[in-house]
Amino acid sequence: AMDWQGLTRELSLYLESQVRVGFFGSGVGLSLVLGFGVAYACYYLNSIAKKPQLVASNDRFCRFLEEYCPVVTETYYPTIWCWEGRVQTLLRPFITSRPQVQYRNELIKTADGGQISLDWFDNNDSSYYPDASTRPTVLLLPGLTGTSKESYILHMIHQSETLGYRCVVFNNRGIAGEELLTPRTYCAANTEDLETVIHHVHSLHPSAPFMAAGVSMGG
Repeated sequence: AMDWQGLTRELSLYLESQVRVGFFGSGVGLSLVLGFGVAYACYYLNSIAKKPQLVASNDRFCRFLEEYCPVVTETYYPTIWCWEGRVQTLLRPFITSRPQVQYRNELIKTADGGQISLDWFDNNDSSYYPDASTRPTVLLLPGLTGTSKESYILHMIHQSETLGYRCVVFNNRGIAGEELLTPRTYCAANTEDLETVIHHVHSLHPSAPFMAAGVSMGG
């Protein structure tokens, strides 16, 4: 028969010696830390890091994205110490960095008498595209209540600057401190203002490649 009293006594003596050594100074403590780290890494790689799921009305558009936007086929690795979206939202105001960007502001009129504020980053020092007429232009669309001053927009411009692109930020009517001249404010369901901006920007640089990138509601 197994000597349970002897095993219990030996286990008690062992635990007492480990407590005196200290948790992290003991092999048990180190093993627990390493075990937790390995378990967390396995969970992160198997359940958190995933490839985007593309949803489209037809296979042709999916193939287009996979060919011209290869990032959509790559595995996305969120911040390993803060991968949950709601926690990221809560922490963002406390760890935000804001690159310095000098804008050139332009006000354009809409058909119903309103006005839209555009903030341009011309990137005239671009070494990749020194010719302004053919320099790629990226239209940036902020999220709900967002403006050209948002940190995520500033970072997008900073990244675009390194690629040599020109950027223009679409500030929805009544946002960014601009006077609202119409009874109608902006709404994600109304795309007329966006259409006006697209035609305006394209008319200024008809020979330049024209792209757009949106965040949240802007997406």
